[in-house]
Amino acid sequence: MIASVRGRILARGADHVVVEAAGVGYKVFVPRHPSSDEVVLHTHQVVREDGQFLFGFETREELALFDLIVSVSGVGPRAALAILSVSRPVEVAAAIANGDSAALARAPGVGKKTAERLIVDLRSKVGGVAIGPASGELPEADEAVAALRALGYTLVEAERALSGVPPAGKATTEERLATALRGR
Repeated sequence: MIASVRGRILARGADHVVVEAAGVGYKVFVPRHPSSDEVVLHTHQVVREDGQFLFGFETREELALFDLIVSVSGVGPRAALAILSVSRPVEVAAAIANGDSAALARAPGVGKKTAERLIVDLRSKVGGVAIGPASGELPEADEAVAALRALGYTLVEAERALSGVPPAGKATTEERLATALRGR
């Protein structure tokens, strides 16, 4: 089993990179391209009759979420990769925890029924995967974050916009939103 690949990216495809490690080029399917040419990818290897496939992730947390998603009956590695390619891991975890099937169904090849199955099967398990900024608590519960998300911000963008803004107990949601939208 190949657990990780460290090396230099030789080529980039639409959904994969080729990483040279010790003179061997490994084709690794990735949710998004790494920003640097020197990488360490934590991998999930799939061996089937029609071939061997490596799915790679820059963090162990992202790999753990991928492993959790493929544990759901009827959800394969390609669908899991598609989900992680349209949303960051913390956003996927928030969608599962909050029952947001529409956010999960944005991924190509993932329909409403598959999204609902993911939520039912993983809602109680997603907290066990350490992802994101807070200690097990998803920031989606913050009304200001939810409002920014409704305006089209990603979860990461909403958190970034609210960093440095007074917390919910010290300012109203409206004040926090106004400050965040003004750019402080």
